[in-house]
Amino acid sequence: MIKMLKNIFIVLMFVHIPLFSRDVLFEFKGAGFFPTDSCTRNIYGNGAALVGTEATFALCENKNWYGFASLDYLNKKGCSVALRNPTRMDFIALALGVKYFVPFCYGDFYVGLGFQPVYLKTLNCSTNVLQNTSKWGFGGIAKVGTYFKLPCNFFVDLFLDYSFARVNCDKCFSNVVPLKANLDGAIFGIGLGYRFN
Repeated sequence: MIKMLKNIFIVLMFVHIPLFSRDVLFEFKGAGFFPTDSCTRNIYGNGAALVGTEATFALCENKNWYGFASLDYLNKKGCSVALRNPTRMDFIALALGVKYFVPFCYGDFYVGLGFQPVYLKTLNCSTNVLQNTSKWGFGGIAKVGTYFKLPCNFFVDLFLDYSFARVNCDKCFSNVVPLKANLDGAIFGIGLGYRFN
């Protein structure tokens, strides 16, 4: 998994190198992920820590429209609902989309919408389920937040995202009960970054 994250990061960096002649914002984020699906909450609890990175870049001469690309990672331990067996999930979300900026005196308010492929890996310690599973799924993300200007082109990003994604997990459970993992949830967080312009 570390190798896969490294490869994704390298690809994202090469995609953004030609964009640094434009207005580009790059940040590291920390957030809380709060699932809305009751089954996910029963297994993994009401919240989990999420870390990530995001690049936002001007799309055209109109300074209000920006594109964004992000990579987020979550690791959470839990217990199965019926037998209370230990389980763990690793969740990676990539996102590509657009943001609309509304400048104000202290920074920029923004709203955004994007497409989000997700990767889910689970480790289940039970004889009734597969021990190791991994699967890609698809979804989307909606964003709202504010970039607050700091000295020397640094900024703070206060944001609220809503992630919605489904992963077909017919191989994650026994053949008797095929399921889909519902990874919908609200993400509250803060980012610290630098603006290249």
